[in-house]
Amino acid sequence: MKLLNQPLKNIKWLKEKSKTGFKYLAGINRSIYPAQVTKLANSLNKMNCIRPIVTAVISFITGKSERYIIDGQHLFNAMIRNNMSIPYIDIKIKDKQDLVETIALLNASSKSWSMLDYITAWSSLIPDYVRLNHYYQVYDIELSTIAGIMNGGVGSSGSVTKRIKDGKFKIVNESDSVKILDYLTDILKIVPRMNRYENNYLCSEYIKFINSTKNYEKIHLKFLGRLEEKRVKFVLATQEEGKLQQLFNELTKN
Repeated sequence: MKLLNQPLKNIKWLKEKSKTGFKYLAGINRSIYPAQVTKLANSLNKMNCIRPIVTAVISFITGKSERYIIDGQHLFNAMIRNNMSIPYIDIKIKDKQDLVETIALLNASSKSWSMLDYITAWSSLIPDYVRLNHYYQVYDIELSTIAGIMNGGVGSSGSVTKRIKDGKFKIVNESDSVKILDYLTDILKIVPRMNRYENNYLCSEYIKFINSTKNYEKIHLKFLGRLEEKRVKFVLATQEEGKLQQLFNELTKN
């Protein structure tokens, strides 16, 4: 890890009221939350500062060499609020991909990034992440489910999450994926929302059913009508392994 290779003697100081400042990585790093700044400011009053801000001088953002905060933007603002000199240490960043990977690595040792944080960061570099974030805003479906569908339904939710974090997420057959999201949205308008486990189980089993049913698009409306009639039975089917597939198949019979 780059930071661990930096000797403590390389720590620099930005004096209070200095005219020189640091830039923020808007759209790549997380947004700044005032409540978190307040929490850190209170901590600084009790313990002073025990770690430096991590920065890097880079030119590929604006074409001009400027110093950006890589990690510690909340701490930076807390020290400004407390009128403190700010310790910082520079690390080397070679390109935008290295930047995103380094930010994610540093955050993994403090407050871990959510999947949406990774998507936001990689969106600055990879168009597929922009599209994934778009569909997350459009559909009222859990992010991991949307990502799995857009990724072609390959592997488990854990493997999809890993691909997202590693910057390797790719959208497969976008038009077909959107159809599945539309179908799933129709289903969720009929059945009641349940707990997270049952919702995920429903989505997973329904996607398997669609993919295994030939010409499903031709029977979708009829399927919805029959599902409406079996709503109570459907809810019970989510409580027992294998029952959903059995019910789905029953609803497609003539």
